Amino acid sequence: MDFLLNALAVVLVFGLIVFIHEWGHMMAAKRAGIAVPTFAIGMGPSLFSFWFGETEYHLCAFPIGGFVKISGMVDDGHMPDKADNAQHVDEVPAEPRLKPLPSGKERMLTKDWSDATGWEKASILVAGPLMNILAAMLTIFVMGQIGFQVNDVMINGVEDGMPAQQAGLQAGDIVHSINGSVVENSQQFIHAVQASGGETVSIGIKRHGEDVEISATPRSREGFNEGKLSLGVVLTEVMKSSNIVSLVPARSSGYSAGLRVGDQVVELNGEPVSNGLDVLLAMAPFNDASYEAQDYYGHPLDKEGHPLGEDGERLAVSEAGFLLDASGKPLVSEVTGEPMQATVFGPMALTVERDGERIPITLPAATTMVSGGVSFRPDLMRLPFDRALLRSLDEAKYSLLGIIDGMRAIFTKEGSKSVGGPIMIFNLIGQSASSDIYTFLMMFMVININLGVLNLLPFPLLDGGRLVFVALKGIGLRISENSEATVHFVGSLILIGFILYVSFFDVLALIPRGGGG
Repeated sequence: MDFLLNALAVVLVFGLIVFIHEWGHMMAAKRAGIAVPTFAIGMGPSLFSFWFGETEYHLCAFPIGGFVKISGMVDDGHMPDKADNAQHVDEVPAEPRLKPLPSGKERMLTKDWSDATGWEKASILVAGPLMNILAAMLTIFVMGQIGFQVNDVMINGVEDGMPAQQAGLQAGDIVHSINGSVVENSQQFIHAVQASGGETVSIGIKRHGEDVEISATPRSREGFNEGKLSLGVVLTEVMKSSNIVSLVPARSSGYSAGLRVGDQVVELNGEPVSNGLDVLLAMAPFNDASYEAQDYYGHPLDKEGHPLGEDGERLAVSEAGFLLDASGKPLVSEVTGEPMQATVFGPMALTVERDGERIPITLPAATTMVSGGVSFRPDLMRLPFDRALLRSLDEAKYSLLGIIDGMRAIFTKEGSKSVGGPIMIFNLIGQSASSDIYTFLMMFMVININLGVLNLLPFPLLDGGRLVFVALKGIGLRISENSEATVHFVGSLILIGFILYVSFFDVLALIPRGGGG
């Protein structure tokens, strides 16, 4: 039954996303006065069709895409049907003409793709991706009515000699209150410190699962933070979550190790776990450029999780636990000036509860948030409508910028391992459908943004590739339709080959192994 429900979710979600994209193209074309004879959801044989106005709508057998046929537009290597364009001459006819359709209906021919201006063509091409992005923005607003992810404010670093260090605050501490007021974000904490007037503040933190109260007295320092009061901490916001897995992509070390949607992580390396943040924080950091595992100082890690030097050899460790250079001297951090503490990110032993059973699962050494691929169900907080609207706009902006920035992962060794095709997308939709409504909507939003942005890339056959030809013709370059069709045909072969390539690895990733089932 779960399989059938997940399959239904895949068909409905993917079909809706494709419909939104192609509907954008179609409506922009009709607005420009260009005939649209065919609109289809899915590929392959038509299962059902009907006429509405001048357009025949199809539902096809395979839910792996869709298309809209714009009269006179060059498609993936096939020239427009000459019979459809035989009536077109250099001048626009004084009166619209009618063309009989197979159904006995008639449609009015106004103009086709070749008659449109460059701006009209550009607006038609952009309309599809733009509709996907707008759909994602609307989805974020709907998600906001369910609730927004609650973030924990975590101390990411403590400056040497400042009040935070003297009071005993440490990197990894989670700040939950200051002077009795709940801390919801880092700006709220900073404002409370600066408004303290130099009086001692009481800071409530959670450290290793225990609540701790620490007092510290803010002070200013010349040349630091523009002379404003400070404790000398670096803050970061991390998602607060339950310990229940909401997503785990097939092409991830988490899935390969046996983690599945719905698993409740109850132990990490023998210690109890109450939230997913504990698991994520125990993973190795990663290089922002290459996404490869590293230690807290930027040293790459080997397969056992040991830090490596510039020569690719393991760094030596002193008896006191500090990293040593080739001459045996302690390595010193350029940021703090302190000796670097050795940290080995070895295998992570998890215990999960699934269907009433406890199952041991081991994540490999040097697992990062990227390679692990594990997401946990977030804690949610509802906001008043006006605050929810503003927060939705912020979330939309950061989601779009984050996905655009994250696309560079495709061109890195580590990031490319997580690139998947339709099979992986279908798998993630199914996972989200069996998880919770917030995760389901989040997946719908992410796929919409990805589809919108990817289609704007200047690659043949994609909307961005067609925009390139429109721009080239707009600056006076003469490019024949046969040449353009050939380029798109080659692009389609490359895309199909790439999809088949990644789909092969998607299938391999879905084969059960480890503790999975």
